[in-house]
Amino acid sequence: MKFMWMVFLFWTVPASLSAGEHHVFAHRGASGYLPEHSLPAKAMAHAQGADFLEQDVVLTKEGVPLVLHDIHLDSITDVARRFPDRKREDGRYYAIDFTLAEIKQLQATQRFSPRTGKPVAPERFPIDGYTDQLHTLEEEIRFIQGLNFSTRRNVGLFTEIKQPTFHQQAGQDIAKAVYEVLSRYGYGQNKDSVCWVQCFERSTLQRFRDEFKWNGRLMMIFAAGKKGADGSDYEFLATPAGLEELSKSVDGVFPNLARVVTWDQSGHPHVSEFTKSAHATGLRVITGVLRRDALPGNCPTLDALHDALFNQAGVDDVCTDYPDLSVRWLQSQ
Repeated sequence: MKFMWMVFLFWTVPASLSAGEHHVFAHRGASGYLPEHSLPAKAMAHAQGADFLEQDVVLTKEGVPLVLHDIHLDSITDVARRFPDRKREDGRYYAIDFTLAEIKQLQATQRFSPRTGKPVAPERFPIDGYTDQLHTLEEEIRFIQGLNFSTRRNVGLFTEIKQPTFHQQAGQDIAKAVYEVLSRYGYGQNKDSVCWVQCFERSTLQRFRDEFKWNGRLMMIFAAGKKGADGSDYEFLATPAGLEELSKSVDGVFPNLARVVTWDQSGHPHVSEFTKSAHATGLRVITGVLRRDALPGNCPTLDALHDALFNQAGVDDVCTDYPDLSVRWLQSQ
């Protein structure tokens, strides 16, 4: 069965990212409409025209890559009810402490506060409206490839490796585990492979390029803080010199929105030099996350946000919780 899926991949996936062409990256799927990272959310984003679907990946106890945004289980599942004695001293439940078989017993919902039980985004899909089972990276790849096959589309992966340093300290090599799954399904052989690997830790991306000989696309994510867990210096990397250095090993950068554009109290956007500097080194720029229900400070509308990013800042792509709205805006231009 695995061989069949690999053969299928080779004739359906090859595609290129043309200069001047904009792409929509679905953040945790169509997470503005359905529970994040659920397969229904991925199917909706696929149907809404997204070009890439995101997978955040952590590891289970036995090292299986699992699609989950956090290293914790207690903000989207009923783990506290099913395994009340498995929390750590900090009161949290960590995915890496559970086997895949145990995790498959959990029911996942829309994101909520473990402390209050209240939804994080109360205007989104209700917590009690739907539950699903968490799934592995391999299961999601097969699901997306299945959708590509039945729709004759070519939607790609946007795979984020979550907290490599944390996993390393726990004796797990998440970078290698993710690489092995992606390569088994044919991704990363060349720059036309429709898969981006992204990470907040530069050292992990460097491992992909140097140690794993990954020939696919790599993307550096920038946090608002000054340094990552591996010492990645975001402030330096955001300078022209830092971007030039990054361009030697990665293909794109994912700055947080405030590094690209901010708004004053009158609702007027102010664009930084980040995109211009990144483009000068040949790097592709994607930014986000675009949220209709959580706009940046003083930004008046989602349309204004799209306009500022594409027409004024000149970014290449956006990552959004509402893929249909970004696709629709681009089609209207």
